[in-house]
Amino acid sequence: MASRAPVDEPAVDVGAEAPSDDGHSGRLLLRMPRTLHSELARAAEREGVSLNTYINSALAGTLRWRSGAGDSGGSPLVRAALIADLVLVAVAAVVAIVLLAIAVL
Repeated sequence: MASRAPVDEPAVDVGAEAPSDDGHSGRLLLRMPRTLHSELARAAEREGVSLNTYINSALAGTLRWRSGAGDSGGSPLVRAALIADLVLVAVAAVVAIVLLAIAVL
């Protein structure tokens, strides 16, 4: 079992950020079902990262936090679907105009 830091000497996370102005330290005690914990640990192992890194990435991904993506298009699959939809609408518009022209003549 991992040893704990003495009470008068708090543990320091390597690379941890300083507490923010709003008082959040970056530490969070999260309770979850054991089965979920096990599944997350296996997924982290498959990715070759720590469980902490895996959970941080998953949570950040749900908010698109620090990804640089913001609201500018989302995932490549969503982007491809939007482009395909735009092409389909354009083709339908051209077909409608051609049919309208034929009907008028």
